[in-house]
Amino acid sequence: MDSFFSMESQFMDYLQNERRYSLNTITAYTNDLQVFSLWLRDNIAGALLIKDDEDNIIDFKVEFNNIDHHLIRLFINFLNRTGYKKRTMSRKIATLRSFFKFLTRQELIESNPMIHIISPKLDKGLPKFMYEYQIEALMQAPDLTTAIGLRDRAIMEVLYASGIRVSELVSIKIMDVDLELGSIHVTGKGNKERIVPLGSYAIKAINDYYDSGFLEDKEDYLFYGIRGKQLGDRSVRTLVEKYIHQVSTTLNISPHTFRHSFATHLLERGSDLRVVQTFLGHESLSTTQIYTHITKNQLKKTYDHAHPRAKKRD
Repeated sequence: MDSFFSMESQFMDYLQNERRYSLNTITAYTNDLQVFSLWLRDNIAGALLIKDDEDNIIDFKVEFNNIDHHLIRLFINFLNRTGYKKRTMSRKIATLRSFFKFLTRQELIESNPMIHIISPKLDKGLPKFMYEYQIEALMQAPDLTTAIGLRDRAIMEVLYASGIRVSELVSIKIMDVDLELGSIHVTGKGNKERIVPLGSYAIKAINDYYDSGFLEDKEDYLFYGIRGKQLGDRSVRTLVEKYIHQVSTTLNISPHTFRHSFATHLLERGSDLRVVQTFLGHESLSTTQIYTHITKNQLKKTYDHAHPRAKKRD
């Protein structure tokens, strides 16, 4: 028998050190496996419970070969009865796929039970994006007479100009930025590197940010908080929300919406899908293709509104 939590720990080390997954992804995987482990502990026959001196269960040992697809389906039924949404269930199933694939690689199981499991079919939701006038309003919101305002505008200009993820933005170092070439060297998911473009507006915003003195005595990261520490994902979300509330009472977006807007606007103006795929750092073209649905919908709305015989007028 093997300790479940020991194997879980080895799995997380594998994700972090070999797969180079982000901290957020590893945290999500950890939470998913905790839900599964608690259910498994109470539902698999022959589990050996390990308790502390106060009789609290702190771990359990299990024969992983005894976890078959029937047991996995019982767990999925439990998730369904408990009220988990399809998207959350699908993510937990994806976590189990990765975990049991890891166990197979470690030769701890003879066959992978997840090959018999089908994930629930999800409705494909279209990502939100901003119109160009909304982008413009957000760019005008920061107080450009202050160093903080210049920093914030540079953050939003870079997000929109490059389409990078917030996790990629906060990891940018000063040495990664080439204003002469108009590009940034980005390290994305799986530690994969790519070069993304910067337009003239973003270049000017970064130059103004440099001139503000905000980066004085700092030689590492591009963006810092007011206390001199590297800016984090949550701080970026907070500052974007602040400017959203300044320009609109109805606009409901996140920093990731800049990425969706970047891809949508490029495709609307005729950019090649594979070029956008490269900019976004998507491994699969199918991931990028969702933006073509947005542009088709927008084109249809434009046609219906503008063409005199698109719709019957009252």
